[in-house]
Amino acid sequence: MIGTDNRIQIERDFHNRRAVNTASRDSYWGGFLFKADRYAYSLLGSTVEGKVILDLGCGTGHHAINFAEKGAMVYAIDLSPGMVQAARMAIAAKGLHDRVQVLTMNAEELLFPDEAFDFVFGHSILHHTDLKLTRAQVYRVLKRGGKGVFLEPLNHNPFINLFRKLTPSRRTPTEKPLRMQDLFFFAEPFSAFDHREFYMVALIALIFLPLSKQAFQKTLDFLSIIDDNLLSRWPALSRYAWVTVFEVVK
Repeated sequence: MIGTDNRIQIERDFHNRRAVNTASRDSYWGGFLFKADRYAYSLLGSTVEGKVILDLGCGTGHHAINFAEKGAMVYAIDLSPGMVQAARMAIAAKGLHDRVQVLTMNAEELLFPDEAFDFVFGHSILHHTDLKLTRAQVYRVLKRGGKGVFLEPLNHNPFINLFRKLTPSRRTPTEKPLRMQDLFFFAEPFSAFDHREFYMVALIALIFLPLSKQAFQKTLDFLSIIDDNLLSRWPALSRYAWVTVFEVVK
């Protein structure tokens, strides 16, 4: 059993090492999650201009930059000082330092006042945290009527889980992809909750990613349509998708 302090240090060290080579790419940055990302952004509404957004686990700042460019005031946090530095550099290069503050902070211990944010956004972050602690913090810092939007990996597909076991260097030993019951647990204190899953059959497209980006994208687009039809007709299959996008409203 890994203690809390050890878990946090493992996560921090892993992402500090990853921050050193921000040019490295895997399926998260190869275009695979664009459809899920677009859907997650759509849940924030038609405009974020004038809104105050917390980017939870900001990494190198990709999402914080996107929100700031659309007129939001963004507070971006990450446990890793290396990622924070990379995000600050990316934000400065875009000339957005007046719209984004990047801070080294633990999502389980947010140092913000109550009801400070219109939105809390998290991309592949909750499964690195203690859900009970992070849930309490997200609920606390959201304004009444505010919304949390999260994209997270799921843990039900045996083939995806086999791939995870075969590629341990791609992830921390302390992360825990979510199960459907984890989504419902996270949503308990909130007034509204919804979720949608992505990428089941479409995972086959990853075969083409090292060979041809064009073939990969065409295959991904085609198989995503099949996924939409399958998951719409048989919702019970959604637990076997790769990722979920869910929203909670305070």
